[in-house]
Amino acid sequence: MKNELAKYGVTEPINRPKVKPVKQLDLDTAEGQRLVHVETQRILLLHQNTFKRLASL
Repeated sequence: MKNELAKYGVTEPINRPKVKPVKQLDLDTAEGQRLVHVETQRILLLHQNTFKRLASL
């Protein structure tokens, strides 16, 4: 097997097990709605200038 990560300084790549997601999100509950609201506010603050530029197109 060719070490494709050698150019990044990784000498021995490690095969890690795949982790399957087990948690189901229920967005109908108050906690789920709060999660959506918080994430939306965070994204709006983080990308404020981008949304301004898109609105002016």
